[in-house]
Amino acid sequence: MALAGPAFTVGALVAACSGGPSPQNIAQNYLADWARHDWSGMRAVVVSPPADFSSVNSAAFSNLAVTRASFVAGQLTQSGNTAREPVTEHLKLAGIGTVAIRSELKLTRIDQSWWVRWSPATIAPQLGPGDQLSLQVTWPNRAQILGAGGAPLTMQAPMVVIGVEGQRIQSPAVVQSALLAAGAPQQAVTTALAGAKAHPTWFEPVFTVPMARYQQLEPTIYPVPGTVFQTIGQREPTMPGLGLVVGSVGPITAQELQALGPPYNAGSTVGQTGLENVYEKQLAGHAGATITAVDASGVPVGTVATLRPKAGTPVQTSIDPQVQQAAQQALAGVQKNTALVAVNAATGQLLAVASNTSGGFDAALAGSYPPGSSFKVLTTTALINSGLTPSSPASCPPQLTVDGEVFHNAEGTGPIGDLLHAFAESCNTAFIGLATAHLSAADFTRTAALYRLGITPHLGLAAFGGSVPAPTNEAELAATAIGQGQVLVSPLDMAMVAAAVDSGQVRAPRLVAGAPDDKVAPTPLPAAVVSDLHTLMAQVVATGTASGTGLPPGTYAKTGTAQYGSGDPLPQDAWLVGFNNEVTSTDIAFAMVTVDGGEGGPTDGPIVAKFLDLLHQGGG
Repeated sequence: MALAGPAFTVGALVAACSGGPSPQNIAQNYLADWARHDWSGMRAVVVSPPADFSSVNSAAFSNLAVTRASFVAGQLTQSGNTAREPVTEHLKLAGIGTVAIRSELKLTRIDQSWWVRWSPATIAPQLGPGDQLSLQVTWPNRAQILGAGGAPLTMQAPMVVIGVEGQRIQSPAVVQSALLAAGAPQQAVTTALAGAKAHPTWFEPVFTVPMARYQQLEPTIYPVPGTVFQTIGQREPTMPGLGLVVGSVGPITAQELQALGPPYNAGSTVGQTGLENVYEKQLAGHAGATITAVDASGVPVGTVATLRPKAGTPVQTSIDPQVQQAAQQALAGVQKNTALVAVNAATGQLLAVASNTSGGFDAALAGSYPPGSSFKVLTTTALINSGLTPSSPASCPPQLTVDGEVFHNAEGTGPIGDLLHAFAESCNTAFIGLATAHLSAADFTRTAALYRLGITPHLGLAAFGGSVPAPTNEAELAATAIGQGQVLVSPLDMAMVAAAVDSGQVRAPRLVAGAPDDKVAPTPLPAAVVSDLHTLMAQVVATGTASGTGLPPGTYAKTGTAQYGSGDPLPQDAWLVGFNNEVTSTDIAFAMVTVDGGEGGPTDGPIVAKFLDLLHQGGG
């Protein structure tokens, strides 16, 4: 352990009564050695040092996790053959800060030489023989995660952490069987049992359940040797659908302890997922400490010093609880994996992030899916930038062959003679024909960059920024034009595309205040692109692939059906992206995907309609 040298404030010099070092010199040398962790140097000037002198002093530093020590000496006073010097110890505790302990150095003169008369009280006045210093880390109340308007997104709820302790396990197989029967995830059980074997005295958490659920499980799981339980005031999201964004907290694991370091210890509770994890140190605040003297049995005998904790800072997000609730209600009961993102089109702030998925995966932000025909918003942008308009001629043959690859239509069936109706009916062959005639590979990469696809978002949580590789041949260009091939996006990506079309400004997504994307300036879309896409997306709702799905007035949309994988028929993800400028005072841009859900309009249209109707009813 590397320690800094000592600092001293020296009192008046006291003359020695012999030619040897003065008591001031002895005290100064002792404190210098103490700061250097030089127990043998200290021992050399102590009269009759006990056998455990070095171990007691070493334990005082190690028990407190001291990383730096300095000492300030007060006025030394001498009375005959004795002397006293008050000392203020400044001990820097790992990850916590510096505490001050006031003690006293006692000296005695024997045969004309001065010595330190040491006892455990030299370290701290509260220490007696056999006592030790003990450090208790104290944390402030965890700061809140907030939504729009300062609304809390977390609340306290009684929970029970079910775990294992290696030294109590008699049969790992029995423990594993009991935990799996109780509903614990297999991977969590495997990891906890491995941790229990490596650290037999540690509590290794497996899973956390509400108190009511634990009471149901208790008769079968409590009697199993090796299972242990901790009751905690668990932080929970204020609504279940926020779990993937807000995240969870729980007992620290061995891996997390190694990563976080002091002052975290085996008893700490930390953020495990979501914002709770990403902003752990901001939310947790700065730990304080209480140093006590304890006897050989661990019973406290006195308080030595305290350092007050400092509260953390809330994490402010843009999530609007009302919009989030509407999104969750709209997705409730849908049997497929779905995700819905809602954005304030004027600011780029995320208002709702809802993922109805299994396995704790945030599909809304981190999912990567082929966008299918919803990508035609970007293809159309490139076509408009190349001089086309909604009235530009377009035809829609049943199929089209490009470089030997056959492309079919997936959605609409209405008559098509121009780009307006090709867009409204989402005709694949029309878009492939227009793209191969008017666009190059570079047009797709430029348009993707215009909408910030391919740029990793930095909004406070991990998110997928989309991928639009440059087509290398005509067949790839045709596939890219209809959102297939190698094109991948997340619902977040497409919600931001819709927001840009609505507002005319391309913005980086914003979720957590102060995240890097907060500082990204918006860039304008060409006016013709904005105007024409409004016309085209309105037609989709009026007569096209989203018509008859219940979408309320003021909705502009584009449907998508994305095929992938293998099988007959191929799986199809259903997409709906767009915006509405009438149901609330804020323009709401949205994107929704239903995995293996079929066609975008019939599948997603009624769900998004329900979402927008709920917002309208709520007066948001």
